[in-house]
Amino acid sequence: MRGFPAARYMGLVCLVLFLIWLPSPSLGYSFRVHIPLPSGSHLPGFCFLPDYAVQRPLPAVIVGVGVGSHLIPQYHEHCQHLASYGFVVLLVDPSNYPESLFPGPFTWDKGLGYAQVSVNQGVVAARLLLDIEWYLNSIRACVDFLCRWPLVDASRIALSGHSQPANAALTYASRDLRIKAVIWNYGGSPWVMPYDPMRLPPVQIFHGDEDEVYDVKYAMRLALDLKSHMRCCDLNIYPGQKHLFNVYYDLNKGESRYSNPVIMDAFARMLHFLRDTLLLHNR
Repeated sequence: MRGFPAARYMGLVCLVLFLIWLPSPSLGYSFRVHIPLPSGSHLPGFCFLPDYAVQRPLPAVIVGVGVGSHLIPQYHEHCQHLASYGFVVLLVDPSNYPESLFPGPFTWDKGLGYAQVSVNQGVVAARLLLDIEWYLNSIRACVDFLCRWPLVDASRIALSGHSQPANAALTYASRDLRIKAVIWNYGGSPWVMPYDPMRLPPVQIFHGDEDEVYDVKYAMRLALDLKSHMRCCDLNIYPGQKHLFNVYYDLNKGESRYSNPVIMDAFARMLHFLRDTLLLHNR
């Protein structure tokens, strides 16, 4: 190394060793993101990447969940599992409700925690009665965020809304041609969040017929509306299942997604739908 100072040589060695140690963004892992909003604030979320080396831009799925639910471990596992099949997955709560008011990732589904979640949902629902644009702006910010990322194929983006965000996914998708598929998970009446069925991409519907939050009749009405307008619709009604049935398992009882055949079946159907629809580039 004649003419190359020893200090610079050692610095170069340290840099190479650091780059080798640094986790590659093409490997499977999740990380927290802060998405800029038009208001000047930021929307917190989590991004999930595949567990193999990425050679080209990937399709992306925005998973919108209820108030504070982006902190729930079951959703994280759902998103990471989806990412492992070749998707960039962005998990967000479009309401941007203060995380400090969420009862906790392990207590939200029991007793006082569940009561607090219900109150939070009611607050957001009341605000949506007055105006929906702030909520849709959060989704738009997520789409813009992904479209600016070279790892994402901006022509293949899907929205997956769970519970309260399900209808917002319909409303937003009927406005933005960048959305190529919608997964509507146990949503409610669309009268607060109206949509134009003629402007929707293919829609997949999941609902349990014993849903205690939103009656299954809303899923049936949505499917009828889409089919009457000659839109692509995949309806999946699960007998005996309640709200959040395709992602929820009780961590306090040692359950896992792999021990729940309903979760596994719904995931397989969703994966098949996404693989089919995200290959389509035209409405």
